[in-house]
Amino acid sequence: MAARNSSKTRSSRNRRSSSRTRRKRRPQNNMMVLRLLILVIVVLVVFEGRLVYRMFTQHSSAENTATVQNTENAPQEVTVTDTSSSGEETMVDPSAEGDGNIVLAGFSATGEYNEASGSDSQALDPDQPAVSSAEVINSPALVQKQDTSMDDSYFSDAVFIGDSRMEGFRNTSGITQGTFLTSVGMSIDALPETRITTPDGNITVYQALSGRQYGKIYMMLGTNDLGYYPWEMFLDDVETILGQFHKLQPKAVIYICSVIYVDESKTTTDYVNNENVITVNKYLLQACEDLDYCHYINLNEMFNNGYNALLSDASQDGVHLYEKYTKMMLQFLKNHYI
Repeated sequence: MAARNSSKTRSSRNRRSSSRTRRKRRPQNNMMVLRLLILVIVVLVVFEGRLVYRMFTQHSSAENTATVQNTENAPQEVTVTDTSSSGEETMVDPSAEGDGNIVLAGFSATGEYNEASGSDSQALDPDQPAVSSAEVINSPALVQKQDTSMDDSYFSDAVFIGDSRMEGFRNTSGITQGTFLTSVGMSIDALPETRITTPDGNITVYQALSGRQYGKIYMMLGTNDLGYYPWEMFLDDVETILGQFHKLQPKAVIYICSVIYVDESKTTTDYVNNENVITVNKYLLQACEDLDYCHYINLNEMFNNGYNALLSDASQDGVHLYEKYTKMMLQFLKNHYI
């Protein structure tokens, strides 16, 4: 009897123990469910938060765009120099038809955006390129637009010196005349040592200019100097190079082409930016003002989107121009000469 009672007691204890064991497992199951719920909640919060953020930023962007569009429509007058025989200064509306013959103003305002200067969507006609009022510079060194457009024969005695941008101009603009002394990566800093491929072999620019005499020199350099050139030395080095050009080609008219703006959203380095472009162009213009045999051609009259940047559809990589725009550049050079 005692054995049976003892057996019942053990059986009862086992059942209670098993019951306690089962009860102890329930909190673990509950914790797992709780963790899953928390995870689901976190995922939902993050997902919903992104949606809210996108909605907010898109709304803000739309408001900003509307504000810019409203300010661009506002009329504004700018002072320009009339190139007629009277020589009087007049006030004109930049939205009026006609080229306006705006005279450049020596980067006096460091290129701050003018709200009425135009927009990136402005249609560009190669025969009448758009002029942004953000590119108003006053300088006697500026090459003005002429009434008569030259043909390619004008470049028969011209030599073009430059980097990959100048090479792109040679390859896609359709120009049929002129000699090109170009090299990918050529810079003001390294020009004296840079060797280029010519029929006479791999020689320097100076050596190439020591042969035949030219009537015109077009130099477009500076893009590869952006960001890591010691600016305090830049002007002296530019003027030294131009002085050597003049020594080798004393009868040639020397045209200095501005560094064309870049599309910063497409460039891959932080130093290739329009702030540095403006700095380089300031020194190039100063060199032309210091040296009476040099003349400044401001290509950004065509390519400025109104915000001191390259037109967004002008380049795939933000630097090198599509064919449409090199053709416009050629037409611009045909209309701007001394």
